[in-house]
Amino acid sequence: MKAITSQTYYFNENTIRVLIPDNFLIQQQYLQEKERTEKDPGYIINPPYWAKIWPAAIALCKFLAANTHYIQDKKVAEIAAGLGLPSLLAAHYAKEVHCSDYNQDAVDTIQQSIALNTLQNIQAAVLDWQAIPNHFNPDVLLLSDVNYEPEAFAILQTLIINLLQKGCTIMLSTPQRLVAKSFIEQLLPYSILKEDFIIEDGITTWGTSVFLLKNE
Repeated sequence: MKAITSQTYYFNENTIRVLIPDNFLIQQQYLQEKERTEKDPGYIINPPYWAKIWPAAIALCKFLAANTHYIQDKKVAEIAAGLGLPSLLAAHYAKEVHCSDYNQDAVDTIQQSIALNTLQNIQAAVLDWQAIPNHFNPDVLLLSDVNYEPEAFAILQTLIINLLQKGCTIMLSTPQRLVAKSFIEQLLPYSILKEDFIIEDGITTWGTSVFLLKNE
């Protein structure tokens, strides 16, 4: 999978260029995987949600740009990063950034964006939130639009609460969709700050909330 286009974003004085995979190639790959499920019912197909910049990622970047003190000189991580826009911005302030996604194509694309932006303090790797290693213990964790599948809510909430109890600060950006309500309600006791954003993508206007979570 090759990224052949780029999008440019501006946050404070920072210019971030993000490489975007070719939409036609993404569609073809997805169709091939769907065909495979017809031959192999046990094969799990994952929609290519990672292959675009979602409004929640932009909202998280806006929050980061206005609150850089939370990540300044910190060890920052992002899981389920997709194309990694928040990580690319965080690298301008953090001591180090570990950007991850479960999809190898996503990680390969992030690595190209890291090189394009000539960033030295960020690395990208494959990581599944269902198999987080014990040594995973960032100062700050970035989460953008991760709460969209109710069947994954319990494991995500457990991961978040465990990290909060270890002293991690978590920035969670979520669209204001009804399915996310129960997920957020479980985390509200840890919320010390919430900001709402309106993000326009040229087609739709998205209401998005960013929560700052800490165990205080």
